[in-house]
Amino acid sequence: MKLTRTLLLAALLCPLPVLAENFSLPSFEQVRASHISSDALLLDRNGIPLANLRLNPNIRRLDWVPINTLSPAMRDALLRAEDRRFFRHSGVDWLAFAGAAWQNLWGPGKRGASTLTMQLAGLLDPALRMPGGKGERRSYTQKWDQGRAAFELEHKWSKLQILEAYLNLAPFRGDLQGVGAASELLFGVPASQLSPREANLLAVLLRGPNARPALVARRACKLAATLGQTNQCGEITRLANARLDAPRNLPRYALAPHLARAHLLHPGQRLTTLLDANLQGRLLGAVSRLEDPHAAALLLDNSTGEVLAWIGAPSATAPDGVSQRRTLLDWSWPAQAAHAIEQRQITAASPLPLGWAIFDARDARAATATWLSLRPALLGHQTGAIAYLQHANHRDAWLERLHGLGFESAGLAGQADVPTDASLLQLAAAWRSFAAAGQYLPPRLLPGDAPASPHRIWRAETAFILQDLLASTGPGGWSASWLSFASEDGSAIIVGNSERYTLALATQANAPQQVWRTLLGSLGQDARAPTPPEGVVSTLVHYEPALEAPRREWFLRGTELEHVTILADGRRARISFPIANESYLVASDPATRDRWSLSADTQVALRWQLDGKFLGEGSRLAWQPQPGRHQLLISDPADQPLDSIEFEVHAAEVQP
Repeated sequence: MKLTRTLLLAALLCPLPVLAENFSLPSFEQVRASHISSDALLLDRNGIPLANLRLNPNIRRLDWVPINTLSPAMRDALLRAEDRRFFRHSGVDWLAFAGAAWQNLWGPGKRGASTLTMQLAGLLDPALRMPGGKGERRSYTQKWDQGRAAFELEHKWSKLQILEAYLNLAPFRGDLQGVGAASELLFGVPASQLSPREANLLAVLLRGPNARPALVARRACKLAATLGQTNQCGEITRLANARLDAPRNLPRYALAPHLARAHLLHPGQRLTTLLDANLQGRLLGAVSRLEDPHAAALLLDNSTGEVLAWIGAPSATAPDGVSQRRTLLDWSWPAQAAHAIEQRQITAASPLPLGWAIFDARDARAATATWLSLRPALLGHQTGAIAYLQHANHRDAWLERLHGLGFESAGLAGQADVPTDASLLQLAAAWRSFAAAGQYLPPRLLPGDAPASPHRIWRAETAFILQDLLASTGPGGWSASWLSFASEDGSAIIVGNSERYTLALATQANAPQQVWRTLLGSLGQDARAPTPPEGVVSTLVHYEPALEAPRREWFLRGTELEHVTILADGRRARISFPIANESYLVASDPATRDRWSLSADTQVALRWQLDGKFLGEGSRLAWQPQPGRHQLLISDPADQPLDSIEFEVHAAEVQP
């Protein structure tokens, strides 16, 4: 024992020699470059954090903290607690080493004397680290090697580089590594804003990262006293008890968790989106106040198609309601109406049948008046009227339009040729085309997404008329254009636009229409109506019979109406002669037969067909009757059928 003490004293009194063999320690630049955060980060368009996702389960560290951004309180506390002569020694503090050795040999208890440089060497080289067993300490050989490595570091790195690397690699508590993770996850502040109380607690954690909060608080109180920070012990103790063992795996940023789960793939990833953190926060707050766990919302910029806000659900653990596909049997109604308007098959004032019974030729004249014009039919979700549009639209042209709106048309079945499921993202992108003067753009979420060239889906005039059909007014006048749909999962789906935004909402809350308007209002009031483009005209429309009040409507130029007369059975035209299912007798000699006047009750231009062949145009048409069973059909100028009958003509027998 005496010999051991003698040899150790001799070693303490000798300066550390420069050895020919150096340790293979990395450079400062290599250490900093290899530091990868355990978290991936989702950012808004301005670099503001929206969500984080921990993707390294073994250790928790955040971004590297440069020394020039560190709180001065943290630097002072660290040097006072761990290495007071850091800027005066060359890697090994011989005075501290000698004092510790004397204490360990002849005094009570054990005392360490590792400098920050020596500790950093242990963090960089696994062979120099403190043994993991309880009560174990480094051997004298390890201490010697640690000193040699520290000496090498001091010759290759600057003091500030050593201090910076140590603070970013040191373990603080549990799986927390580095001052950045410790400050943000224990105290909720960046390392640049650490207060003296917080800095003192972090500094003493380096000595015992997992010590009980009470012991950490006592050590931090002593450190504060040496720094002249009087009357701080009470606050230090309160902070230690409240924060040191609080849950640390809660997300730091939780504005867009659903997008984070979908797009963040590896530790250290920083993904910039086109979202706006301000709009995202305001919309998330408004959706959360609905107390509807199934609510979801999406916000697009009308001018660019960029995604400004994406609220998958109020809860981060719920499924993403924006990308979820829902069964919506009526989502295509606005597009069906716009398609028919653009094809000049109907106008905003056109009367539509509410059901198919009125086309029953067996009792056409006895049918009751069952019609509604396009505006109230859309707003009132009149299924029969919209079914008429689906029947009237030309299939190939409609499928091409669907494809242009981002919907796959392959494999569609049924007369309507409409996909029955859609997501909020698809619906919002399709609806935005009405607010963008008829131009469609696939929604863009990431700046790196290749911007697609806008392609025209609707004429600007058509888009304007559709917006006007579905417009609602607010305190400042025109405020938004929207329509709601019913989903089979019980949600109401509402999609529409204001001057600046297109907003899609799914909710099971009461009064969903009012909820949608409230959400839109939370984003800023838009009270300016779209400017009418050239090619549309406005006229005052009167209905006869006056089942709808006179009102102004917009029309594609050339389709405008001032008076709309609807027949008693709800049709726009009806064949008045010949009469359905009648048999007529005519002279056997064609030269002596009287010509018939085919006639119809109508207020629209007509086209006549007999047995599939075109006869002519007009409300009356001359025809030389021919024996046989005939089918007579009238249609409008767009070849949409209005009425059809069958009748028979017989030649009179010649008397002998």
